[in-house]
Amino acid sequence: MVDVARTLRVRLSVRSALALVFALGLTFLLLAIARDAERVIAWALSAMAIAAMVRPAIVWLSQFRFIPRAVAVILTAFLMLGAIGFAGYKIVHDVSDAMSSLQQAAPQRAAELEQNSKFFREIKLKARVTNLVDAIPARLAGGAAPDVIKSAVSQGVAFVAGLILTIFFVLYGTRIIDGGLGLIEDEAVRRRTQYVMRDGSRRALFFARVKLWEALVEALLAFAIARAAGVPGAAALAVWVGLWSFLPVAGVLIGGLPIIVFAGAHTMTRAFVVAGCFVVILVCDWWVNRWLERRTVHVGSFVIVLTAFGGLELYGLTGALLFMLGAVLGVALISEIGPEEVAEALAAGPLEPEPEIASPVAPPGRFRVLLRRRG
Repeated sequence: MVDVARTLRVRLSVRSALALVFALGLTFLLLAIARDAERVIAWALSAMAIAAMVRPAIVWLSQFRFIPRAVAVILTAFLMLGAIGFAGYKIVHDVSDAMSSLQQAAPQRAAELEQNSKFFREIKLKARVTNLVDAIPARLAGGAAPDVIKSAVSQGVAFVAGLILTIFFVLYGTRIIDGGLGLIEDEAVRRRTQYVMRDGSRRALFFARVKLWEALVEALLAFAIARAAGVPGAAALAVWVGLWSFLPVAGVLIGGLPIIVFAGAHTMTRAFVVAGCFVVILVCDWWVNRWLERRTVHVGSFVIVLTAFGGLELYGLTGALLFMLGAVLGVALISEIGPEEVAEALAAGPLEPEPEIASPVAPPGRFRVLLRRRG
């Protein structure tokens, strides 16, 4: 028996080759645009998220007859700016005080070590420590004067752009969404999409607002604990605890670990008391999270941790917060649609063509006419 080798040949037309090259070029172009415009994209996404979060407050203020909607928007913006400015002032003030204490205490301790050690005298420990602590404020400010000015200008532009975009989305965000839904011609599909988006976004935003209030309360409690324990930099450490509170897996305890360590520098008893306070906060945080998941949507610890670290790797703290909000919104939308329906839609293949049947009566002398089955 002769074995005949068969060669499989794939013929690619010129049109298909050009379409493939064009698709690859367009993909690389979009990736380059996204990489170069990541800052603007982050501004727009942050403005959309802030506008969605503060919209209930603006609607509540607009219900009063003597407060127009424009005044409600401006008042909410001023309250947000005041809160951010106060928090920034406290952080800078506490860090400055801690840095002043460090600049005084570190050289003194280095001089004491030099008196008791010949090795430290040879390496000039006091001079090295003095130069180090004197250089820290410049590094925190952003380096040299031109770099500081450049950083301040960049942050100022980002702040103004974010504020303008936030006000824009507060005023016209709902109209943009309604306009997008109006493009759906099918009435049933449009109503179904509107229902899913409305209920899913309501549950996700309620989840996010409660988590923000929870982070604020835990940051205030951490600030009070740090001040009572005599820990330096209480405001900065409190913000650290508030950020870690977004993680459901012992985030409060991880964020409060620096406060516990600094409290242990005084006495171990103080460290154990501070640790006990954070354990109580952790239990309350667990209870609030259980209630929140029953009230809104069950996200899961793995999704939150994965999206938080993924966003942190891509765009820092802002990326982490946006990715977590997007994950909560995605889970809420899937729960509204139904996991089974989403799985069926993803697993469904291309629609098969409807079968054709022959006409029962064919005209004589002609070919049989094929009719498509209806209904």
